[in-house]
Amino acid sequence: KQWYQRRVREMAPDFMTFGVPTRPSTPVYDLLENRYQDRWIQATRDAELAQKEQEKQARRFINNGHIQDTRTSLLRKQVIKVEDPQLWHMPRWRKVKPFLATFPSDSAKDRAVKHNDQERPARRGKFGQGIYVGAKN
Repeated sequence: KQWYQRRVREMAPDFMTFGVPTRPSTPVYDLLENRYQDRWIQATRDAELAQKEQEKQARRFINNGHIQDTRTSLLRKQVIKVEDPQLWHMPRWRKVKPFLATFPSDSAKDRAVKHNDQERPARRGKFGQGIYVGAKN
């Protein structure tokens, strides 16, 4: 063999052509037997089985459709009763009765407040205390 033929073989490996690696040939036998489809179906099944296994693991923590209560969830559900603090009044004015009573009784006052609350959506204004508004078509 000539020296230049040996030199070319040493410079370019078999898996490269002009310095670019060659792509492996497509296995025609695998294409004809639908092996790529079979591999894809198997991978999909494996993913579904893994997901079902995760769901089973999640269901272990659930009893009869109800999630077990933890200390945190119990504390969230518990309603802490807080009494509104009374407004502060000067001691000398605590025993003084109101000077003007505009309602004949407390029940009449409660009925008037209830009626006002029911009418509020039909009134204009930020607090529903303005003029009446007609229905819009």
